[in-house]
Parts: sequence; structure tokens; C-alpha cells
Amino acid sequence: MKTTASDVLVETLLAWGVDTVFGIPGDGINGIIEAFRKRQDKIRFIQVRHEEAAAFAACGYAKFTGRLGVCVATSGPGGIHLLNGLYDAKLDGAPVLAITGLQFHDLLNTETQQDVELDKLFMDVCKYNNRIMGPAHVENVVELACRAALAYRGVAHVTMPVDMQEMPADMLRSKRNRPHHVSDIWAESAHIPTDDAVRQAAKLLNQRKKPVIMAGRGAIGAGKELEEIAEILGAPIVKPLLGKACLPDASPYTTGGVGLLGTRPSQDALEGCDTLLIVGSSFPYIEFYPKPGQARCVQIDIDPLRIGLRYPAEVGLVGDSLRVLRRLIPHLDRNPDRTWLEKAQQGKAEWDKLMLERASRQDMPMKPQVVAHELGKRLRDDAIIATDSGTMTTWAARHIPIRGDQMFSLSGNLATMACGLPYAIGAQIAYPDRQVVAFVGDGSLSMLMAEMATAVKYRLPIKVVVIKNNTLGQIKWEQMVFLGNPEYGCELQPIDFAAFARACGGHGFTIDRPDACAGTLDAALHTPGPVIIEAVVDPHEPPMPPKATAKQLAKLAQSLVRGTPNRGKIALTVASDTVRELV
Repeated sequence: MKTTASDVLVETLLAWGVDTVFGIPGDGINGIIEAFRKRQDKIRFIQVRHEEAAAFAACGYAKFTGRLGVCVATSGPGGIHLLNGLYDAKLDGAPVLAITGLQFHDLLNTETQQDVELDKLFMDVCKYNNRIMGPAHVENVVELACRAALAYRGVAHVTMPVDMQEMPADMLRSKRNRPHHVSDIWAESAHIPTDDAVRQAAKLLNQRKKPVIMAGRGAIGAGKELEEIAEILGAPIVKPLLGKACLPDASPYTTGGVGLLGTRPSQDALEGCDTLLIVGSSFPYIEFYPKPGQARCVQIDIDPLRIGLRYPAEVGLVGDSLRVLRRLIPHLDRNPDRTWLEKAQQGKAEWDKLMLERASRQDMPMKPQVVAHELGKRLRDDAIIATDSGTMTTWAARHIPIRGDQMFSLSGNLATMACGLPYAIGAQIAYPDRQVVAFVGDGSLSMLMAEMATAVKYRLPIKVVVIKNNTLGQIKWEQMVFLGNPEYGCELQPIDFAAFARACGGHGFTIDRPDACAGTLDAALHTPGPVIIEAVVDPHEPPMPPKATAKQLAKLAQSLVRGTPNRGKIALTVASDTVRELV
């Protein structure tokens, strides 16, 4: 049997170390799917139920492993469905390769079926984007796509007309297309700033009185070095959510998260600091940074374009966070004054006490904090936690502490819904022996809930904890707290998620009482195979920012006066739970 263009494509993927591909078959990629079938002992094809989930799973796989995530979709609508997950990868810097099909090469732009030029559609999302022009073009394009996705930490896309996929690979080459003039090696740079830049950074940091370290996703793997610098400088460490796993939440140096779903001591630290060291973060919410002119700033980032992107840095150190921190440490002088750090530590202790109080309440309806807290206590030290976008993100950020070798991720900059379960699938495929938990909302899960069948099909022991409040909670509270509008269009038709899990062939549990939460979670986490744990919670519990401003409280009051449904219950909940503690 002759080697086809699709065979060359898959062989090139194998040369680049790809062993897993997420996608759905379709007539626009029949040749590619056949090449996967012939090599199923070498490369695993994971059939999902929606192409968006394929892109999310590839993104999650890439985030949790650092390896190339790959997804494949058919021509037209199949490729279009990939886009949301690919934008998630783009905005969070995850290396993902998308492979799509096109219609017959000699029918493109003739209004044939599924006549969508996907390479043009994908122009904005990609670091590398190309249309294969014939069998002799395949190897060069695919290897460059793999290289680009890994080297630039972003999305690459290759698309091929369906008729070319089955063409023999021995077709004539052009005279300059000599075979095997490429390799499956991509070179990573040293990522080391100049000695002069390191000395400038150290000089600035050594003049500090109230320093703060902001450690993001780029700081993951550098926890020891972060703590060493925090000890030398007497600096608290604040963590944007993508950087939650850069060091354990029990570390004496971290005050926890930052931003709308962060902690009060982290916000206090940023509001009071005179020096800011940003490590591997481009946290987008500039309103939570120090005011311009308040603090002097040193920034470490692997991407030079991000230096000074969010805050005016005086010194930029371009390179890998771990290597740069190791270079910086010997140049720093120990700060003998522990007053600033101790103040932050005291604030963190008070915050932790408040969070424990909220997570221990036995009120009915059950508070969502109870579920997150009880889950966090029961996760293994090697757990991988994938969460989604919504109110549950606040509960995950504040009540599921990172410890041991745990990993954590979500859609950071795109902040899309529906990624939690596909992320978990990607993680469990990559790490079959680790505990993988998706902590999601009912609005998010319902968008791609058919992927529970994917977990059952491949016997993935994923545990999905769904916070069920029958509302699009984040939107509801944004309408009320930030706009002063009554909530509208947010109520959800209830779904029995536990029954749905069983309908897919998995297991389902329901928790609706705080006194039953611990026991049910224990049983569910120890149940073999895929499980959905449906946690029915109070829909009126607000995910308020760490410090509620007078303006936000006024907007909330305005929304109640203007006719928000259930305004009596909301006012009672807020008064008893949040405002009395934050005003």
C-alpha cells in the first residue's frame, strides 16, 4: 500500500513526540483519520462529542504537561467549532496544534458544501497557519507547525483539502524541495538576562521597604526560589489565579490570590507596597495593581513584549522565571525589618479564619463555600484541579488550597465557560494514575456535558463537582453589583446532573445538606470510574470582591430597589454574610 499525504502528516507528528490527538471524525478528514487508524498502536485518537471540547482538551493537556496538545476537526463547521478552545490556548500561551480538512482543492471558493477557508478564518488565533498545497508539502508544513506552537507557546494550524489527504506521497517535488532537510528538534534558548540587567534589578529591590512579589503562571516550578527571595526581601507573595500552583497556599510567604476573587491581605499588600517584583505574570486587571508612581517595579517574563504591559517596569529581565530568579538571588541583600511581611501574615491569618467560618456554616440552603472547603481537604497531594469560569471560580480560588504536587488551571485570560470537564479529560489522559477533579458550575457544565460520555468511553476516573445554583451566577452578580441593574436572563432550567451521569454510564451523587457534604464527597471520590457530584447550593450567595467598595454596595442596593427577583432573600444573605464583614 502506498504512503499517502496523511501518512506523512501522522508520521511527522510521531517524530515530534505526539502520542494523543483529540477530535471527531468527519468526511473532510477521512484520509487523516485513516492514517491515525493505521497507527493506533503509536498514537491515541480520543473521540470527543464536540470539537470545542477537543480544543479545550488539547489546551488542558498542553497546560498540564508542557507538551504539544493536538486536536483535529473536519472541514467547515468542525473546524469552526475548534475556535473557542484555540483562543483559550492563545490567550494563556499553551502550545496547541489544530489539524483541519478542506473540501476538494479544485472546488474551493465555488460555493460547494462546507466551503470555508479555515486557514483564513484562523489567521488571528495562530502563531503559524498554513494550507497544504500537495503531498510533497506536508512534511515541511507539519514540522514547522509543531515547532512554532512549542517555540512560541501558542496555536498552530494546518489544513489540507480532503482529496490531497489520500494522494500518494511520492508525487513529484519541486527542485528546491529536497527531502529530509528539516528535523524534529526545536531549540530552547538560554533565557538569561544580561549581568547588567540583573544588577540593576537587585539594586532597585535592595532599596525597598514594602516589597510585594506577584507570581503568575510563568513562576510555576520556581516555588523554592520564590520563597527564598520572599525571605530575603521580607516580601509577601500574591498569586494571580493562573499562578495558584506556583507555591502551596500554606506557605508563610503568600497572602493568596489577587483580584476580584482574591484575598483582602493580597489587595492590602498591593495597595500599600513601594516595590513590585512581577514574576511570570501578565494579570490583566490593572485596577488591582499599585497606582502608577506608587511602586518601583522589576518584571521577569519570558516574552519581552510583556515587560511593562500592565505596570510601568523600571527593569525588565527577559527569561525563564526559574533561571532568572536563581541569577538574581545572590545579588539581593537580606532585609532585617520583618514588619511589612509580618503585617501581611497577620492579615492572611485573619482572612483564613474568616474563610473557615464561611466554609463551616450549616445554613440551608447549603453554602457553596462548604463544598469547596470539604473537597479541598480530601484531594490527594498529586491532584490535578481544573475549574471553570463563573461564581465557582471564586470558591475554588479561596477555598481549595494548593498543597504538595497539585496542579491547577482554568481559562485565565479568555475566561470562557465550558472548559473544566474537557481540561480534566486532557489531564487524565496525560496522567492516568493521578487524581483529576473538575470543579465547575451548572451553567458551564451544561454547555459540554456530553463529554461525560467521553470519560465513560475511555474509562477516565474523573470526578466532576458541579456547583448547582440554577443560575448564571457570575453574570447575575455583575448585573447587580457593577451595573446596579436587576438580574435578567440568568435563571437556568434545573438539570439532574447525577441522573445524567448515570445515563452516560458513570456514577452520580447529590449533596444538598452541609452535614452530609463530607461523607458524600468521601464516597464519591473513592468510587471507581467517572463520577458527577451534584452540589445544590444557595443561589443568593454573592462572590463579592475582597474589599467591597461603597460604589459597589450602592449599585447592589440600586439593583434591589429596581426589582431584582428574590431581592428579599438576597438582601438578607448579603447583610448576614458579606457586607457586615467588608464595609
